[in-house]
Amino acid sequence: MSNRSRLYESDFEETTIERLKNLGYEYIPAYEWGSRPSLADVVMEKRLEKYLFDTYPTFPKEHIPALISQITNIDGVTVEQRNERFHEVLTKGIDFKIEQENDENQFYHISPINWEKPLENDFVVMNQLAIEGRMSRRPDIIVYINGLPLILFELKSPYIENTTVQDAYTQVRNYTYDIAQLFNYNALSVISDGTTTLHGMPFAPIEFFAAWKSIDGVRIDNNIANTMKTLIEGLFQKDRLLNYIRNFIVFMDNGKTKVKIGAKYHQFFGVNFALQESIRATRPNGDRKIGVIWHTQGSGKSISMLFFAGILIRHSELKNPTVVIQVDRADLDNQLHDTFVEGKALVGHVKQADSASGLRELLKNESGQIIFTTIEKFRLKESEGVHPVLSERENIIVIADEAHRTQYNDAGYAGHIKTALPNASHIGFTGTPVDFAGRSTNEVFGHTIHTYDMLQAVEDNATVPIYYESRLIRLGITNDDIDSQIEELGTGEGNDELEKHRRAWAALAKLAGTKERVEELAKTIVDHFGEKQTVTPEAKGMIVCMSRENCVALYNEMRNLPNCPPVEIIMTGDVSKDPEEWRQKQEGSDYSHIKSKEEQEAVKAKLRDPKDPLKLVIVRDMWLTGFDAKPLTYLYVDKPMKGHNLMQAIARVNRVFPGKQGGTIVDFIGIATQLKEATKKYTDSGGKGDLTFDIEQAEGLFWGFLQDVRGLIPQDLYPNNLSLNEWRALPKVEREDFIAEVVNHFLGGEEKAFLEAQAKLAKSHKLVSHLSSVTAVSGEVLLYDIVRTQLRKISQPIGGDGQNDNNYEKKLGQIVNESVSSYGALDLFEIAGIEKPNISVLDDAFLAGLVEKPHIDLRLKLLRQLLEDEIKVKFKKKNPKGKQMSEMLKKTIEEYHNRVISAADVIRFMVEMRNNLDEETKRRMDLGLTEEEVAFYEIIANMENATFDNQFMADLVHQVVKNMKKEFQVDWTNPHRQDILSKVNLAVKATLMKNKIKPEQLKFLTNAFVEEAKEQFKDWPIDA
Repeated sequence: MSNRSRLYESDFEETTIERLKNLGYEYIPAYEWGSRPSLADVVMEKRLEKYLFDTYPTFPKEHIPALISQITNIDGVTVEQRNERFHEVLTKGIDFKIEQENDENQFYHISPINWEKPLENDFVVMNQLAIEGRMSRRPDIIVYINGLPLILFELKSPYIENTTVQDAYTQVRNYTYDIAQLFNYNALSVISDGTTTLHGMPFAPIEFFAAWKSIDGVRIDNNIANTMKTLIEGLFQKDRLLNYIRNFIVFMDNGKTKVKIGAKYHQFFGVNFALQESIRATRPNGDRKIGVIWHTQGSGKSISMLFFAGILIRHSELKNPTVVIQVDRADLDNQLHDTFVEGKALVGHVKQADSASGLRELLKNESGQIIFTTIEKFRLKESEGVHPVLSERENIIVIADEAHRTQYNDAGYAGHIKTALPNASHIGFTGTPVDFAGRSTNEVFGHTIHTYDMLQAVEDNATVPIYYESRLIRLGITNDDIDSQIEELGTGEGNDELEKHRRAWAALAKLAGTKERVEELAKTIVDHFGEKQTVTPEAKGMIVCMSRENCVALYNEMRNLPNCPPVEIIMTGDVSKDPEEWRQKQEGSDYSHIKSKEEQEAVKAKLRDPKDPLKLVIVRDMWLTGFDAKPLTYLYVDKPMKGHNLMQAIARVNRVFPGKQGGTIVDFIGIATQLKEATKKYTDSGGKGDLTFDIEQAEGLFWGFLQDVRGLIPQDLYPNNLSLNEWRALPKVEREDFIAEVVNHFLGGEEKAFLEAQAKLAKSHKLVSHLSSVTAVSGEVLLYDIVRTQLRKISQPIGGDGQNDNNYEKKLGQIVNESVSSYGALDLFEIAGIEKPNISVLDDAFLAGLVEKPHIDLRLKLLRQLLEDEIKVKFKKKNPKGKQMSEMLKKTIEEYHNRVISAADVIRFMVEMRNNLDEETKRRMDLGLTEEEVAFYEIIANMENATFDNQFMADLVHQVVKNMKKEFQVDWTNPHRQDILSKVNLAVKATLMKNKIKPEQLKFLTNAFVEEAKEQFKDWPIDA
């Protein structure tokens, strides 16, 4: 190829300029700038002057030079400080004072950008501008708005293999030193090598630069061949770019450091869609249901909420709204509140309700504000039957964090919000698929506005991938009578489902906490972490145990090991049950196991600091949700978890951090099945789904069950002049006496009938508790729950018979410790010869680590199902090869269950079978067969007495499928389209005859091909 025909970096540059010109940007080559006092100047003052003349015609023209100087001459010791100050000038404007002779000064508020009318601003793109600074540099492209250099593009040739986006990033970073004056004004920078195009803040590590993957916010473009097109068309439309600069850039200030953050595309589109829904829902005829934003954990949900609140409070159509941000726990309230305090440059000062009374006072204020509160602060006061109305304003917006958890509280707090703020509109932000809750979040908040799931977050490097390791600690049962002993221990405890679950959990916790097993667990964790530390010295780890006792036992065993890194326990205290030593300062530590809030915050800071020597924390429940520590890389799991609780936990290790390649889950307890199920929900078609039940039918059931319970209570028990729903308004003594009367009534003989009816009512209430008609009777439902609790306590007393919790757990622990021994930790993937899977993208090999607990059997059911499904996909029902492989699989599983072969043998067999399937897939790929052509190929391959070679069969299939498709039409398989079916038959037969297929094979193949086509292409052209 001649040099003249090659493409160069300048071609990429020119194409990028053309893309911007297509959006209405004016192109000015650097040499056409005209008069420029100095090569160090980077502001086009004439352009800025013209904008000010046109926008502010009444401003005295003789003061324009001073005005430009005030806009462009920015104070600040460092370039970062000057950049922050200019961003404030750019987005908020300046107040310019003109002194008059009569001492009556004139004030003008001037904005360098016309935010309200984007098209009335001056957009210019310039390339190869020579700039003198500490060094002479020539950036590729600069975008000017009203003469201000706001965007920098640095490009590397897509046509040279050894130039990368990293080179472009390095060049931008060097520019911040060499021509620092350009970055006084920079809003954001773009770096690209053609295949990878990223936008970000020039002072940030490259890990925090991001791709822009959508043009319209609905369709995601993962095509890496034209990333610049998507970024420019998706972000650089004039109104969009101004929206981004004004509303989606924030300087986060934690008091020590300031970090400039810009939104990623999913945050930008999600928040803008939510804004439009907010305007719709809050109008006088709006339905008050804004919707749900589902952005997976670790993808910046808190920052999205910050951007959303910031754009709400400034939007003219919402008329100075009040924004209530509601969470379900105090620690989450503080964390989210801290995020907003750090982002005060965008949202101003925020308020945090310190009590229920304080919340009520804040909400009575008519002026706009941002208020943080926990949901329980919407509680009733003494003598209140219903919550009072606090404000009837229509421009109140309630943002629920982790919507699925907070809106179904049986104590009625969610209902109290709607009573207190009857005209408020509601939006839910969640990192969890809504159907995990088992109730209809959409019924509470409205439809799903925007979704950003786990797979896309990993694809975009918004979160790091998560890898899975199975380190099963095998247990041997040395006491054949252990089951009967534990069963005997539980005799007389009743058959309540919750009680059964509690006892089973206690048994498993004791099993996991046996001395031998904890010793092995401690050694395995310390060795594993120590090995990883040699590669990633700044990494941190979290260990999750089943019980507080297990946390302490593991801590003690780990501290006994000479190579144990610094470790702390984070857990809640129970003053009536905690051993004294848990509150004593631990040797080698500054803390006790039970830590104050201040001490917990200090440990958090240590875990977040990559330079701090603290490396590991042990938890039971705390810090598994809402806690963000970017260096956290390893999660050691020794506690059964499932659903959104499990996914919340593993998301602790998916945060992006410089040098961090991924998070790792090390499973000691057997959570693989739950991981598979949970991650599938997090990645399944955007997770939107349909409603899981008919809400009208569920409401009908609720009212029926409520009538059943009411029918069991005699009228003479009703409190004077009050409905059952208002029982909380009674004076304390009367209230307690009333509950006692109801409980005594049922102890007289109808206890069982009440408990059965109340159980049905409670289950149905969870489905419909968000409905306004149901919240009106939430107090009555709560009364029945209290009565149930009282009846259970009276019927099954604790203490006096050796069956209290402490005695039970002590005896259980003794039995388990004497009956179980540990054989050491097994790396199941190493046994099977399988590479560690990446569960973020649902690697099939992940299933090879499935385990059965508490015994040593490997749970093979899901792996078997996976293989069976794959066999069904690759081989049709009548295919001999598929039938043979299915029978082999079934036989192997049966032999394993009959103890003929070991679990490891089964895994090895299954891996071998999987490899065979992969080889079959590769063979088909080598022949150039598409997915739809495979079935036709198998028809020929499985013909008896056929002697065709592979390439001939593949070529024949290509021709047949191609010629059939020419004849397909809509509904071609239906009886009334026999003419089309005949044409398809004829096309197949003609193709076979052209390839000299023998007459005895012709009829069979024609019929078989057409039947397969009917199956595959019956919905033509939808599945074309």
